[in-house]
Amino acid sequence: MTLLPELLEHQNLLLDSLLTLLEEEFNFLKQRQVSELPEITNQKQQLLEQLQQQDHQISQHPDRDALKDELSPLKEMLVEKLRDCQEKNEVNGKLIELNLAANRRLGSVLTQLRDRNSMTYDSKGSARAFGGSNLNLKA
Repeated sequence: MTLLPELLEHQNLLLDSLLTLLEEEFNFLKQRQVSELPEITNQKQQLLEQLQQQDHQISQHPDRDALKDELSPLKEMLVEKLRDCQEKNEVNGKLIELNLAANRRLGSVLTQLRDRNSMTYDSKGSARAFGGSNLNLKA
């Protein structure tokens, strides 16, 4: 069986990797390089699964009571890193939401411009949107 300090050290490495990945994700979001996001999402998912497995092993370890005593400082450091990961992930989520809202606004503006350019008037002088789907031409 793996020693508890080794499990905690591996947990530490996983959290460091996750922090690095979250920083990369933030930079890609800031630069609007969305093509990189699916790969980062996959990597984040893999790291989170590994963290969960590691956490389960730690919680089932026969020496887990040492987490309350001599390994308490290491445990607290890991908990703090996990909080950092959660905060960075929340910031990235908010940045994604802002980007989506900006894209929706841009789409709305483009739709309005398209509709404005396709305005026409009927025989009574009322404005009507005119688009390709309204044409009933038979050639």
